[in-house]
Amino acid sequence: MHRVTLDGNEVLCTRSERAAVTKFKSIRKEMESRFPPHELTQEEKAEAFKRAVADSLVKHNSLGGRKKKTTAGSTRTFGG
Repeated sequence: MHRVTLDGNEVLCTRSERAAVTKFKSIRKEMESRFPPHELTQEEKAEAFKRAVADSLVKHNSLGGRKKKTTAGSTRTFGG
């Protein structure tokens, strides 16, 4: 079942994915016309960029998170 909800209220429940997607797109279009998107100022864009760079640097810290390489298995059995 495919469900489309808006603010916690179920708007549509159907077996058809196509119908659910169509309903979702129509609701999205209506909401975008009612509430146009807010354009960011240059300062807001710069601050968002700084935050994104800082977050990405923290996630890819070269000093931590590496595991020590292990050697091959500790037992050497040849044959059966």
